[in-house]
Amino acid sequence: MADTPGWPGWCRRCPNTPQGLGQVADKLQAELGRGNAQVILSCLEFIAPFPHEAVQILSERGMNRVVVLPYLLGNGKHATVEMYEMLDDIRAQTPSVELVLAEGLGADQRLAGLVVDRIRDLGERAPYPGQGKKVGVLLVKAGTRTQFDDCLWLAELGEMVEGQLGEGYAVDVAQSHYGDPTMEAATARLIEGQGVSSLICAPYIFFPGLILTRNVLGTMEKLQEEYPAIPMTVAPPLGVDDRLISVAADRIRQVWARSG
Repeated sequence: MADTPGWPGWCRRCPNTPQGLGQVADKLQAELGRGNAQVILSCLEFIAPFPHEAVQILSERGMNRVVVLPYLLGNGKHATVEMYEMLDDIRAQTPSVELVLAEGLGADQRLAGLVVDRIRDLGERAPYPGQGKKVGVLLVKAGTRTQFDDCLWLAELGEMVEGQLGEGYAVDVAQSHYGDPTMEAATARLIEGQGVSSLICAPYIFFPGLILTRNVLGTMEKLQEEYPAIPMTVAPPLGVDDRLISVAADRIRQVWARSG
């Protein structure tokens, strides 16, 4: 892994989380149209306004129905247990507002295409299949304890990514930490089981941050030490992309369609 220690070179072009989420909110507003919706960015922690504050702001603007979109890639604790608890609390605080929970982003061919493009973004640094040997792709999401996310959606997404990459690539999926499937086990399946000759780690993460540097890159360094004969590299995270916005907008429109 030539770019370690520290950040890979591509990280200098990545937005941080507050900047990136602000861009997402602006793009989602444009996608939905100001005549159809008012989009307000809210985070469960660290970045204000928090959900109860955001709902209060919308209520003061005359909104009596609010669609809550979990802008989350997985179905872990944030998207399930914490989301349900949060909505119950907000309903008690703001009973005049109807809250409707949209589905998260989930597995989608558009998002698989985004992962493929991030792999292609590596350019000359990306290994290519050759001499009958496949390139392994390790698709890694942020970690969630196994009891909160069975990762079936991630396995489905991995199949989509492999299908779009085509012959010569083998894809396996993992979590950055906490639960199964682990990066170590998925890497062993690719190298020892499928016999790949090189490995690309594709972080299924929005923005660079602690999970990417500590968990993903940290584990990749250890894996490179364990398999010194296998060249390994790490693709950029997802960042801000119109395909993410398109999927998010579709999740909201699905709620609108159900409500008539």
